[in-house]
Amino acid sequence: MDFFSGFYNFLVRGGPAMIGLLICSVVAVAIVIERLWFFAQQHGDSKDLLRQIGSKIAVDDIPGAIRVCDEQKGMLPKILKFGLLRGTKNRADITDALSIALMEHLNSLERNLAIIGTIAVIAPFVGLFGTVLGIIHAFDDIALKGNSTPAVVAAGVSEALITTAAGLFVAVIAVIFFNYFKSRIKTYNQEMIVAANQLAEMLHFHNVGEPIPTELYTPTAPSSRAAAGAAK
Repeated sequence: MDFFSGFYNFLVRGGPAMIGLLICSVVAVAIVIERLWFFAQQHGDSKDLLRQIGSKIAVDDIPGAIRVCDEQKGMLPKILKFGLLRGTKNRADITDALSIALMEHLNSLERNLAIIGTIAVIAPFVGLFGTVLGIIHAFDDIALKGNSTPAVVAAGVSEALITTAAGLFVAVIAVIFFNYFKSRIKTYNQEMIVAANQLAEMLHFHNVGEPIPTELYTPTAPSSRAAAGAAK
């Protein structure tokens, strides 16, 4: 109870600008939590996923590779499934399809980040606005009391300093998470591009009937597809 009472008093001492900073901070925290949850739901091991898919493709089991994608969570399995469903096309068509899927999902990676970036930019200005209001408050008190003793200007100066500190604090936190998420997006996007290109390569060699030259998994047997064809 003391914490909430102290926090409320802190907001009141900061003046009206603190309302804007409070709104900015609540929005920023909500987006940070949502983005952390989003990235926690993404597939963590792209190499293992490709290994499983490659093992299925090597034995001519495209439906099995699609099931592997269905069993995994995150955007990468959905993108790879998009390519597998077009696995009978030539390599250029498969690559184009995967590129389209990547671009469609890129917006999901960057969702709401512009808001955090905006908050990081405007929070110091909101704090500066509160600083100006605090100085105005201090001069009004001087005019009202007829003197400029510390006791007279203390309330206005306190309001100015509180809003300045609060604005800087909100901005710093927003910048930290904005850069963190940008770094995560860049890394994850690169992983998805590499995985998509490797899948296109796998499907290309599968379609031309050659062993898949990948280090991600060990094919069952080079003659397995030929033996299956002979049995038919």
